[in-house]
Amino acid sequence: MSRRAVVCALSLLLLSSCKRPYRVGEHVLVEWEDGTGQLYPAFVLERVGATRYHVHFDGYDARFDEDVGVDRINGRVEGPVVAPPPPRKVARAVGSAGPADSGTALLVNPYKAGDRVRVRWRGSIYTALVLEVRARDRVLIHYEGYENAWDETVPIDRIVARK
Repeated sequence: MSRRAVVCALSLLLLSSCKRPYRVGEHVLVEWEDGTGQLYPAFVLERVGATRYHVHFDGYDARFDEDVGVDRINGRVEGPVVAPPPPRKVARAVGSAGPADSGTALLVNPYKAGDRVRVRWRGSIYTALVLEVRARDRVLIHYEGYENAWDETVPIDRIVARK
C-alpha cells in the first residue's frame, strides 16, 4: 500500500470517529485558557474552522469572547450549569468576584419573535426576521430572501435597527 493510501485511510478513520461537530447557538462547556481545568458555560457564536469555534462565556462581557479549539470544549451543556468564579485575570479586569456585568447589559431583550430587523453581517446590512429570543442578548434570525441554512443566532449588538 502506498504512503498516500495509508495517509488517506488514516484520515478517513479519524474523521469517522470524530464527535458530532458543535453548531452555532449551542451551549457548551469550555475549559478556561489557564489550564486549571475549570469549565465555564459558553455559547457558540461562530464556527471559525474545522476544529475552532468563536464562543461567548455566559454571564461575561463580550470582550472575553474568544476562539477556542475543540480540545478546550468539554461537551454540550446538559441542564442547568453554575459557572465557577472567574479566573483572577477576569476578576481583575472587571473589578468583581462574579461574572462581569458591564452596566450596559440589558436585563430584558428588546426584540421579540416576529420583529423585522436590519442585521450587520461582514460589513453589510441585511433585512431579517427575529424567529426566537435565545438569551437576554441573543436572538435567532432568518435573513429575508435567503434559505433557512443562513439562519443564525446573533448578539443584539449586530442588530442595527428595527425595519
